[in-house]
Amino acid sequence: MNKSGSDSRTLVSHGLQHGSQVMVLITQAQPFQVFLKNDKGQVHTYDVTREETVSSFKQKVFNKERVPLSQQRLIYNGRQMEDGGTLSQYNVGPESTIFLELRLRGG
Repeated sequence: MNKSGSDSRTLVSHGLQHGSQVMVLITQAQPFQVFLKNDKGQVHTYDVTREETVSSFKQKVFNKERVPLSQQRLIYNGRQMEDGGTLSQYNVGPESTIFLELRLRGG
């Protein structure tokens, strides 16, 4: 299986045969803490999950930092994080530091 826990192989290719029993375990995403460093050099802590979307995280940032979503640029490992992605897609893990840069308003 790949990191996301999914693959395209059949159950037979995993060694399961007719009559095999399969147990499905559904778990809740475990929250962890990440750090956000803002443009003033201040660092704040946020509780997140790996499957949380960047959009959802931006809303948390707005609630704490009061920076409008449209002005937020989140950078992790040198990459700008896109709204539709999840934190796991950017390999964000416990105690990661995400950088908040502000978009300049046009004028």
